[in-house]
Amino acid sequence: MLEFEHIVQVNDLTNSGLSVLSRSQLWRGLVLRARHPDKFNGGLECNSEKVSSNEFLRTIAVGEFSFCERVVLEPESKISTRTLPHLQQIHSESITCIEEPETDYLFVRFSYRRELDDNDERVAVGEHLKAAYVQVDRDAIAMIRMLAESRLFDETIN
Repeated sequence: MLEFEHIVQVNDLTNSGLSVLSRSQLWRGLVLRARHPDKFNGGLECNSEKVSSNEFLRTIAVGEFSFCERVVLEPESKISTRTLPHLQQIHSESITCIEEPETDYLFVRFSYRRELDDNDERVAVGEHLKAAYVQVDRDAIAMIRMLAESRLFDETIN
């Protein structure tokens, strides 16, 4: 089992060259990524089905593989995903949580837990996955920043 978390700083109030995102803008971007991960990664295809106002099921296809997850939104705070247990697929969970230790100092904590087939001793699969998670999460925050600065959230959703 791979268990891993990392934090991405969103606002750096000491860097005047970096715009400050509001918690609302950050949340909106994180929800966009949860509902439409294919807009953040061109190699994915995603379909979703609403369960309630703060919950949906999504199926993500990557090449010939696909997996189905339940996504739960806790507004302006946390997004939890978990693969559906009754399907034959790997067990995977993730939590994306906004942290604000001081006003406007926004961070996002990404936590992952998933089954891992680490049979090949020549390749450190877990370490490769961790590096990939960090990179795609940093890229996602950069894209959310660009969308917020450009006011493109509405156009990206459609």
